[in-house]
Amino acid sequence: MNRPLKVLHVDDDPEMLALSAAAFRQLDAVSFLTAETATEALDVIAAESVDCVVSDSLVLPNGVPLVKAVRQEHADIPILLFTAKEWPEVADVASTAGVTEYVQKAGPGDLATVLQRVRGIVDDDSADSALAVGASAVTQALEDHADAAAEATFGLDDNWELVGQWFGDEELGIVIVEVVESYGGLSAIETPLYEYIDTDALEELLRPVVEDEERPGIEVRFPYEDVQVAVTSTGDIFARPTPEHTLS
Repeated sequence: MNRPLKVLHVDDDPEMLALSAAAFRQLDAVSFLTAETATEALDVIAAESVDCVVSDSLVLPNGVPLVKAVRQEHADIPILLFTAKEWPEVADVASTAGVTEYVQKAGPGDLATVLQRVRGIVDDDSADSALAVGASAVTQALEDHADAAAEATFGLDDNWELVGQWFGDEELGIVIVEVVESYGGLSAIETPLYEYIDTDALEELLRPVVEDEERPGIEVRFPYEDVQVAVTSTGDIFARPTPEHTLS
């Protein structure tokens, strides 16, 4: 396989996707994709050559489980069901959909198991080499992300909501625009977002770091009409209404 292995993780919890991204970043030859809804997942699969799907037990608006819908369209794609539900709760759906693997979601450490299982079910020598990473490396990546996120968000109180994550594979400005439009129902075209962003500060915040260099736990905040946005040095994007719009 000459192109990067594409792994899609589908989960309605942005924090879980952020943790998963931190784990999969250890795999240089893997292109990591995410989706927060079953419908979005099908759109990604239709647009991308996805090699493996890791999915929570999500369902489509018509009630069809996502794993069944994926299997109906793609008979051979490996599917790993990663859910907090116990096996008896998902056994019928998983068996009907021909789920390749099942991992119960009980804590961040289970992502190490997910990576190991993905490595085992992808039948490609080059992909297997790309996935050759130990559980200790994954655990360390998750701990590093958690530590950096905690430090980067020391000034964010409970009014802030995690609304997005920048993984480095898209232009940051586009990701922020999509987040702001989704969170605030605002049009970043009618009121250009770039007029509110300090691009130099963001570039410094999320600049590439050399090996063994620690990324500083800092954040950049900026107001955009009725919304305040904060971007941390771990790529987490938070939003909240401006204080004057939280008063009753």
